[in-house]
Amino acid sequence: MRTNGILRLVARFLIPLIMLFGLYIQFHGEYSPGGGFQAGLVFASAWILFALIYGLDSALQVVPFRAQYVGACLGVLLYSLIGVLGVALGGRFLGYGPLADS
Repeated sequence: MRTNGILRLVARFLIPLIMLFGLYIQFHGEYSPGGGFQAGLVFASAWILFALIYGLDSALQVVPFRAQYVGACLGVLLYSLIGVLGVALGGRFLGYGPLADS
């Protein structure tokens, strides 16, 4: 796919639009269905498309493996901390009611 000019041209226009839509889902999720998980899936699909079109080596230059590893670890840590914080404030694990009242 690296040598196909049409795919590279379409991807050059499509990837920023996919990421913009991911931002829309992230920030509009408070008022409509959507939010962090769905936005993460959309961003991941843009990165996967980039890796398919330009190659994994180019994709790892954009987002190094170490940064991906640290981001994944921080995501799990944040998820766990918010869950435990809900329990500490008298609610259930990942029950956001006590956090909304604070």
